[in-house]
Amino acid sequence: MSKPVDIINQLLTQLQDSSALSYVQDANILKGARESITLFPCIVLEPIRITEKDYVYEKQRLVMNIAVVGFTKVLNKDDQITGSGDDRGIMTLENDVKKAISSDITLGGYAIDTNIKETVYELIEYPIRGFSINIEVLFEQDAVNRT
Repeated sequence: MSKPVDIINQLLTQLQDSSALSYVQDANILKGARESITLFPCIVLEPIRITEKDYVYEKQRLVMNIAVVGFTKVLNKDDQITGSGDDRGIMTLENDVKKAISSDITLGGYAIDTNIKETVYELIEYPIRGFSINIEVLFEQDAVNRT
């Protein structure tokens, strides 16, 4: 049984602990949007919605949609998408985030399942690029206590 806060916190921990994202400083993996981002690469977790699904034997199943938003700043125009060497392009960061999420779809036992649904890319303003990965996390709560 989990609370929405548990899901976000465990997702944050899983991203921070992932060897696939060892080049992203833990301080650059954030809960919630910021006014301006100045350190790159950066990952932001933004909750989108929670949908209540099934009610079975005092347990409520919920689906939480989370946007996992990434930002890179690559000055070499030819490397901003695919990257090269230590310059990791937007697609490299996106793939590494997916590796980190997929490494444990139960988020340390807090979730039943985690599904990656889609990625949308965005050119913020050269040389900054971004993406948003929409994930769905299925988890369960006690229907009365919401724990």
